[in-house]
Amino acid sequence: MEKNDAEEKDVISIDIIGAVRKHLAALIVTFVVVTAAVCGYTFMQTPQYSATAEVFASYKGVSSDNNQNTDMTTRSYATSYINTQLQSYPQLVKTEAILQPVIDEMGLNTTVSALAGKITAQQPTDTFLVDITATDPDPKVAADLANNVAKSLKDQVSSTLYSSDASESSPINLSIVQSAQVPTTHSSPNIKMNIAIGIVGGLVLGLILAIVLDLLDHKIRQASDLQDILDVPVLGALTRNDVYAGKAPVVISRPASREAEEIRRLRMNLTYVMPDKGEHSNLIVITSAGVSEGKTTTSVNLAAAYAEAGKKILLIDADLRNPSVAKALSMNGTVGLSQLLTYQVKSTDAIQQYWKENFHVLPAGKRAPNPGILFNSKAMKSLLDQVSGIYDYVIIDTAPLKVANDAAVFVKEGATMLFVSGLGHGEKKDVRAAAEELETLDVTVAGAVLNFSEEEKSDDNYYYYYSDGEDGKSRRKRRSSSKKTSRKSKKS
Repeated sequence: MEKNDAEEKDVISIDIIGAVRKHLAALIVTFVVVTAAVCGYTFMQTPQYSATAEVFASYKGVSSDNNQNTDMTTRSYATSYINTQLQSYPQLVKTEAILQPVIDEMGLNTTVSALAGKITAQQPTDTFLVDITATDPDPKVAADLANNVAKSLKDQVSSTLYSSDASESSPINLSIVQSAQVPTTHSSPNIKMNIAIGIVGGLVLGLILAIVLDLLDHKIRQASDLQDILDVPVLGALTRNDVYAGKAPVVISRPASREAEEIRRLRMNLTYVMPDKGEHSNLIVITSAGVSEGKTTTSVNLAAAYAEAGKKILLIDADLRNPSVAKALSMNGTVGLSQLLTYQVKSTDAIQQYWKENFHVLPAGKRAPNPGILFNSKAMKSLLDQVSGIYDYVIIDTAPLKVANDAAVFVKEGATMLFVSGLGHGEKKDVRAAAEELETLDVTVAGAVLNFSEEEKSDDNYYYYYSDGEDGKSRRKRRSSSKKTSRKSKKS
């Protein structure tokens, strides 16, 4: 139980970190706005100064020394009586009886209620003291207010407040034991505390915003989104570029381009995660969670990369519901896998050569109403046995898992699954559903490919760029960024 709790905490922390990374800009903006707003509000406030006067309460007739003639009962009564009365003084100082004399004495142009807002009083615990504090933008006025309120309270309590007749004396005696001094520093606003609150508040609100934005975002935005669900390594990333939508794979149309290098890197990384031995260990099945995420683009380009490396490759379009490989390669796809599995044609009639002698393609052929039955047939098993022994690699482009679980059939036959996800296009719920189904079927995903990723800017002093020569062949050039800058400077 404790282990499960610890694992849940780790998942939560990872989710928070992932949310912060994805929405770091929103967090920073929130932090800056909140902190700036708090600082602006703080510095726009008029500084207030506070001064405190202190009075001491005693009971008349009871000496402060330890006189043996003093009746202990009287002393106990006096103590209890003073404590009871002191509890009312914090409110008493705000009344008209106390404040009106102060207004008259100081000649203030204000009301009792307005002045009461500037006065506070409190009784320190276990004492007969009352602290009277006055606050005002003028430090001298603050001190004068505190002293005059203390004097007014003393006069009222010690003379007529407790007596109905002026000839009678009050049982309480107040003495001013500490006069208020003119403050040298303002009491508010508390700049350090307010800034600290702004910083902490900005961070907390920014973090909450990042988490909320992450919860509301249902798309796969970055590698961590996919890895958190599938828990597989990302073997490659294909940038968002129209060159992938060309009439030929990028290693053919633009062999020296950045995109071609991305495909070659994917080919190399995939080779490392594929099993060395085993039946059908050279089969690679490519799928995705949803439609239009780039699985066919990945399939045709990866096949071309293997062919470029001298490997004998067969690319099979096993998406019989929506064939697309033939169209991507500008080939005739009317005859292919569907006819081959139903014994309408021979393999020599269905398989076509493309680009190189070692690059063969088996189109989907006519759309089949029951692809699942065909893929689970003896004919399919026999075809896989045959081609896995002839070719170095067999790449199978299958339907998205949201549409059908055809890819699982090939993995059960020993194929390696490559999962393609389109950044900003793939839905998290679709990936979760696919992951749950694959787990139920005990199917393992070897790795993932991120499609539609953004191109990263290089910070190197030297960089490579690609261009096509006059003969139509792409060439890679190397230029120093410092030299480029100096040339621009000379031109300007």
